Amino acid sequence: MNDALKEQLKELNNRARWYSGQLWYIPYAYFGLTGIAISNVVVKQSVYIGGTLIACGILGLFVLWHMWLIKDGEKRAVENLLLVEIALGLEPTVDYKGYTKPFFIGVSLVALLSSLGGLVLLNG
Repeated sequence: MNDALKEQLKELNNRARWYSGQLWYIPYAYFGLTGIAISNVVVKQSVYIGGTLIACGILGLFVLWHMWLIKDGEKRAVENLLLVEIALGLEPTVDYKGYTKPFFIGVSLVALLSSLGGLVLLNG
């Protein structure tokens, strides 16, 4: 039983790290792709900037949805890590902090501002 709990502790730790990493990588990928898409359209085909901005905003909504699901997985992994630590008689060391809240805000702002900018350009 003890060996199984130790193996579970290791796997949950790996899972929590993977989820945490994703919550850092995904927003940066979105910011980068949005910046590249907008800059390419502005330089090459500025007539499509409104549609590109709206597309970036819609993509941002899907990114937020994905991040929310990843955050849920991260939280469950950390909660289960705590239970395994207690079951093994270890002093609890894990804590769920939510350090990625600024990324949720950043992706939300980019998605919102892109969509609004696209709507203004298409209707103006």
